Amino acid sequence: MEKKVNIILNCFYYGFYLLIAAVAVGMWQAVKQQMIECISPMTTAGQIMQYIVICYVIVSVAGGLYCFKKIIDSKKVILSADKEGLLLQYRNWGVARITAIGFGAVLGIVAFYLMGGYNSMLWCAAISTIGLYFCKPTLRKQEIELTLDQEHE
Repeated sequence: MEKKVNIILNCFYYGFYLLIAAVAVGMWQAVKQQMIECISPMTTAGQIMQYIVICYVIVSVAGGLYCFKKIIDSKKVILSADKEGLLLQYRNWGVARITAIGFGAVLGIVAFYLMGGYNSMLWCAAISTIGLYFCKPTLRKQEIELTLDQEHE
C-alpha cells in the first residue's frame, strides 16, 4: 500500500512539472504568434494580476508546506491504529499540497507571458517550483512523515 501511495503522488508530482513545461511552451507559442495581447505591468490590470500571483504564491507555498505537516501530525494521532486510513489521508493531502503549490508555478508562467516577459512573475513561478521540489514524494520521506513522534506516544 505504501508503494502504491508513493506511485500516485509521484505521478501528480511529475505531472505538474510536465504541465508547467507544456504551459510555458504553449504561452511562448501564443505570444510568438501574437494570439494573445500582452498586458503592461504598469496598468491597473497588470498590477492586480501581480498582486494576485504574488499573494497566491506566498500563501500556497508557506501554507501548503506548513499546513500539510500539521494536518498529517493530527491524523497520525487519530488514525495511528488504522494504517490504511492514514495512508489514504496522506495520499489525499499530498495530492492537495502538490496541486496547490504547482498551480502557483503555472500561474506565474502564464502571468509572465501575459505581461510581456515581466521578470517578477517568472521569479514567482521559480519560488513555487522550488516549493514543489520540497514536496517530492519518496518512500523514506513518507515513512518519516507517518511515524509517530516521541511526544505523541
